[in-house]
Amino acid sequence: MKRLIAVIILTLALVGGLQAQPYMITATNYASGFFGVVADENGQPLASGSLLQLIWDSEGNGMNPPALNGLPTGDDVLMGACFVAMTGGAPSAGNFVLPGTAPAEGGWIFLRAFNAASPTVGTYYSESVTEFLAPLMDDPILYGVEFPDVMTASLGGTTDLTVTAAPVDPPISLPVIGGSFDYNVVIANNIQTPVTYDVWIDLVLPNGNIYGPLLTRTGLTMPTSGSLARTLSQSIPGGAPAGLYLYQVHSGVYLTGAIIAEDSFPFEKEGAAGSDGLEANLVGWEVEGWETTEFITSPIPDVFFMAPPYPNPFNPSTQFQFGLPDVANVRIDVYNILGSKVTTLIDKQLKAGYHTVIWDAPNVASGLYLVQMRAGGFVHTRKAFLMK
Repeated sequence: MKRLIAVIILTLALVGGLQAQPYMITATNYASGFFGVVADENGQPLASGSLLQLIWDSEGNGMNPPALNGLPTGDDVLMGACFVAMTGGAPSAGNFVLPGTAPAEGGWIFLRAFNAASPTVGTYYSESVTEFLAPLMDDPILYGVEFPDVMTASLGGTTDLTVTAAPVDPPISLPVIGGSFDYNVVIANNIQTPVTYDVWIDLVLPNGNIYGPLLTRTGLTMPTSGSLARTLSQSIPGGAPAGLYLYQVHSGVYLTGAIIAEDSFPFEKEGAAGSDGLEANLVGWEVEGWETTEFITSPIPDVFFMAPPYPNPFNPSTQFQFGLPDVANVRIDVYNILGSKVTTLIDKQLKAGYHTVIWDAPNVASGLYLVQMRAGGFVHTRKAFLMK
């Protein structure tokens, strides 16, 4: 793997005219300010020796999914790599150096972290929440690279979310004076972990340009195996240009444009009337129904399960989502690493379905804790890392 990465970097440096230059990176997170808060799919801090990649997004169009061996795909270019070290029992805090290559004029870059030294199919990974404009070669230092709390994507794995967008009454053809159309949106979580995501809606104009976003909703959380549905109404002003449009609904990270899933459908406008077509303030392009028509469905799971804590590591509270296929007596206890019980989160009979319990621990010492669920013969233990 190291040899392959070195060959790629050398080839890029020779062929693409890139300059070799070390980068200083400070990786942080919303919760505690150092790289250790990135956790794997089981809620464990990133393993020592895990692979980090510094990637240049040459076209500025967001992160392309990595190949099954973890290498960048599409226009993304591998600039450098390093491996996580340990400091005080946690993944390295502070600065670490990535020897790499970069365009002399700078460019959009991001970090990708794998929970393995040599990624293969099934390896979980995480990507920096924000992309950064690479500084010029005379000042190659980046600070504050932020990661999500938990890795939810795996190489070759199922997409975390799916998005379906469909008109209520297709095909859509609007008159010269404009009008509106209704459509349904369904966003579903396909994995056994809650997913935090953004939603934004835009459209492709008849001339091929993007217009919008017409609506954005950020910081949403989808529960395990849950789904969210909307019936929305889109207004189109009379001044909108004539021609064929593509209406787009995206889910992912709005700030960077990184897309988890998306869907689209076409509509047509017969002509244009007036001069209010493409106003900078989006007047006439209102989207209605997001807040008033929301509902989340949570089907009954087929088996007992307890998802990893979210967030993890945490301070001072975290939540555990669990599922019951039948009515059951549920008990969830928290133990320290010495085996002593710290608290009982729940001990009662619950109906079949999805449930969530919160552990609020403002007066509990930092450290690793074991959270055990017992229900209907099912016993499962998760690890939670309290970090203050």
